[in-house]
Amino acid sequence: MKQGLGSVFMFNIIIVFIILVFAFLAATLSYSKAFRMNSRITNAIEKYEGFNSLAKKEIEKNLNTIGYRKGGKKDCPSKGGTLMTNGSESHKYCVYQFKLDKYHYSYGVLTYMDMNIPIINQSLEIPIYSKTNKIYRFGVK
Repeated sequence: MKQGLGSVFMFNIIIVFIILVFAFLAATLSYSKAFRMNSRITNAIEKYEGFNSLAKKEIEKNLNTIGYRKGGKKDCPSKGGTLMTNGSESHKYCVYQFKLDKYHYSYGVLTYMDMNIPIINQSLEIPIYSKTNKIYRFGVK
């Protein structure tokens, strides 16, 4: 009788362990995708020296290539800078501009790590924020 109860208990421990491992892997992959997208948006802004039409075009191309979450515009939280965009029609991200001094400015990028939890039918959004390097403003006297 002890063997029957012991093996059921052991199977429960193994099942819980497998569920936790897969949850950890799903969270890691979701974080990796959001951080990679955040990095690519930041690189596009730095490459084109600001959030302009060329940077927007490259950002949209990268968003579609990576398969970043589709959704629509997002209500962006206040970060102390000027909100440049709250995403596109099909992707959720936020871009902020910060004026550092007369000659320099930088941008902040906010993307979201998205996890769907099917058991409770909820979606968990965790924001990931990064900033660009200082960008020189040409033509200012």
